[in-house]
Amino acid sequence: MPAVTCTTSNSYVAIWTGLDGYSSDTVEQVGAEVYCSGKTPEYYGWYELYPADAVEFSSSLKPGDKLQASVTYGGSKFTLKLRDVTQGWTQTVTKALAGAARSSAETVVQVPDSFTCPGSLTLAAFTGDTVDGSPLGSLDPVQGTGGDPDIIVTAVSGESFSVLCR
Repeated sequence: MPAVTCTTSNSYVAIWTGLDGYSSDTVEQVGAEVYCSGKTPEYYGWYELYPADAVEFSSSLKPGDKLQASVTYGGSKFTLKLRDVTQGWTQTVTKALAGAARSSAETVVQVPDSFTCPGSLTLAAFTGDTVDGSPLGSLDPVQGTGGDPDIIVTAVSGESFSVLCR
């Protein structure tokens, strides 16, 4: 989890992994977010089986926490898991989602247009990123970026890449 200083209310950094959403109307994802409520950063984990609303986990997150996240499918159900390696807790949800396409896998860092990079900051460093057991880099991933030239996505190397503010 990046340590964020809130300068703009309603700003956020959301980091997640999941299935679908790239070319489908369903999304099965689990992730973490820091949301700026005024000048106060609020850190939390969540899962979402869209089109249903996201659901926050009860366990708290802190800046600097190392997280592991996974979304798997089996037996007509999705298992969404968020593990805080630093604090030692795991939240797991297993649910069905009718009509899920299961057509893509994603790892995303999202910031709103109002987000201002506070100087040099690693928003997320991903390691061990795999799809069906294969390293993400071996699958010719599509790199999507917004229009902010201060947010940089490094090239995927095997199972690793980073999203940086400069």
